[in-house]
Amino acid sequence: MLALFGGTLFLSAGLMFAIQPMAGKALLPVVGGTPAGWIVAMAFFQVMLLLGYLYAHFLSRFPPRVHGVLYVAALGLGCFFLPFHLPDTGGAALGAFDVFRLLTVSLAVPFIALSATSSTLQRLFTATRHAAADDPYFLYAASNLGSFIGLFLYPLAFERLWGLSDQAHYWLWGYALLIAGGLICLSRASPNAPASHKERKSQRVANRERLEWVALAFFPSALLLAVTTHISTDIFSAPMLWVLPLSLYLLTFVVAFGRRQLMPLSSVAALQPVAAALALGFIMMLDSYLRVSWRGMIVHLVAFTLTALMCHMRLAEKRPLKDGRRLTEFYLMIAVGGALGGILNAFVAPLALNRLLEYPALLILSCLVNPSFRKTLSERAKLALGIAAALALFYIANVRGLFGDFGGKELGGEPVQAFIADVLLFVILLGSSFNARTLLCGGLVMLFIAEFITPSDELLVRRNFYGVIKVFEAPIVINGHTYQARYLYHGTTTHGIQIEDKKYETTPTAYFTRSGPAGDVFNLYAPEKIAVIGLGAGTLNCYSTPKSEFTFFEIDLAIIDVASDPKYFTFLSACRGKRPPVIIPGDGRLELAKRPEKFDLIVLDAFSSDTIPAHLLTTDAIKVYLDHLSPRGLMLMNLSNRYFNLAAEMSRNAEDLGLKYRIKFDAPDDIPYASASLWFTMARPGASMTPLDTVGWLTPTASADLRPWTDDYTDLLSVFQVFRKPVKNAGK
Repeated sequence: MLALFGGTLFLSAGLMFAIQPMAGKALLPVVGGTPAGWIVAMAFFQVMLLLGYLYAHFLSRFPPRVHGVLYVAALGLGCFFLPFHLPDTGGAALGAFDVFRLLTVSLAVPFIALSATSSTLQRLFTATRHAAADDPYFLYAASNLGSFIGLFLYPLAFERLWGLSDQAHYWLWGYALLIAGGLICLSRASPNAPASHKERKSQRVANRERLEWVALAFFPSALLLAVTTHISTDIFSAPMLWVLPLSLYLLTFVVAFGRRQLMPLSSVAALQPVAAALALGFIMMLDSYLRVSWRGMIVHLVAFTLTALMCHMRLAEKRPLKDGRRLTEFYLMIAVGGALGGILNAFVAPLALNRLLEYPALLILSCLVNPSFRKTLSERAKLALGIAAALALFYIANVRGLFGDFGGKELGGEPVQAFIADVLLFVILLGSSFNARTLLCGGLVMLFIAEFITPSDELLVRRNFYGVIKVFEAPIVINGHTYQARYLYHGTTTHGIQIEDKKYETTPTAYFTRSGPAGDVFNLYAPEKIAVIGLGAGTLNCYSTPKSEFTFFEIDLAIIDVASDPKYFTFLSACRGKRPPVIIPGDGRLELAKRPEKFDLIVLDAFSSDTIPAHLLTTDAIKVYLDHLSPRGLMLMNLSNRYFNLAAEMSRNAEDLGLKYRIKFDAPDDIPYASASLWFTMARPGASMTPLDTVGWLTPTASADLRPWTDDYTDLLSVFQVFRKPVKNAGK
């Protein structure tokens, strides 16, 4: 009996959480690779989970066997929407509500039916003659274990073995097996179960108890999406990494609802403020290299996991026993909290906040549900909070330069002033982490200081579906002279630098310097018709000549507004070619496919935060570029990023298509306004690459172990280099 019900729940959960990354991956090409697509998808699945639990709760008014029959009927209805595929969008740019609607059309019915499985089968289990029928919640742990394994197997196995179309067909077979399992479970539910196992008359659930269930489910759900947004925007922008926080979220359910308690709630509650304090420190610290490193990601994941585990352990303590009706209501309230967390992150926060503040704010506010929040502060806690408050004054004075400017001296690559500020920051936060109440106070104060007191030269901060962009100023020293430089950032990635002096107004900077790889191509080949996928600040327009024509493709309208406004950057207006540059809004690959003309050079410089979206790098995408490339033209790709060896995969793709290819890495320490960069170029066999060979471009060896990427198959794990140290000044 246990094997039957546990195995069926395990299968349903595995299916539920294998379809989520599958759908997220299918969405990437239609949302331009932005992490926001995954956040909206997660919100969609949480809302559908709520509807599934609502359906199961509605069915709980019927006898268990009738409940089971109607549940299996819903699964059967879902078959008409499978195998999974997304409808054709016609190449239109999509927003958050468009993505939600797209997923609703393709997946809502089967996913709602799947979502009803857990509470339905647990209720059916209470109608069996098994000795554990009065407390079926351990089956919830089995369900979440299946979710965890299904989710983790996706990047480790499914994504590496099969393309999306094969994945969808195999998933359909699993769905059919689930229907069979549901029917067998239904047959084991006895209409004549012993009286002790029959459902008792439901006790009335107090509204306060419902609100507590909702709150304890809300914080882990909201934090799940918030930490995912933070990691995928500011640290690693890679679809398969989005699976990691969700896997940990599911694992906390397994631990919390398991039959054996691996760790007491009191210990988890004591550790949670300390982990949250460390995570807040990594968000606010001045050391940018450590802040966006894999070490920072681990700290955030630990803080999130402990917070989620604390909430889920409290939920497990408050579960209703021996009552099938209250069981379904309990899961319904959990789903309400989860859906509210998803809606907050996917729809409310991007409209209400102009920067990614929801993650640190939720981390601080989660202290409200920590059991220690209600405890009276000890004298030691009060003393620690007082010392932290006093140190906060020194912190403000240090970051505002009141103790002098130590910028000329460096310690570990960072100015001493920044190092001192970071040490003070962590001491203040750790001093505030004696319990949940002190961290709530200290964390809110430090977040306020970091956002509103710490000096900032920001001229513009704007947030939309594609992320957060910032324009700010900072001094830069060139040949002994100090100038002001204007920077464009997307997340933590530099997308443009312009020196505010007429002498340097038209100077290509950052990854595009004349002495770097991009300069090699423009200097040696003098292309006349150039297409650039990804606008940034418009820096490449500075390679304009009286004969050249630039056409830029950019999916983010906010980037177009900033780059086109001379108040911020003048690359597009000050650099003159044969005609003014043309800017075409939309996904570069899709919009380029619509153009009738051929180009001498196609430059790929589109980034979703730190990494080029994978759908722009597939062999199918390269074929589109070739269709719009002149016979002897070049494709030039900016592969600069922190943690992925994309050059290995591009070499494999080029070999598969029979193309010539070269690569060059540039780390110009002698040019203050230059950033380290890695560039890759491809061309047809008839094009000449001899000029590039003379200036240090190399031909990498394509790995036979890699499989060419297509629109149906990509595998980022094969080129993932998590422990590679970021190159200094390599913003991407």
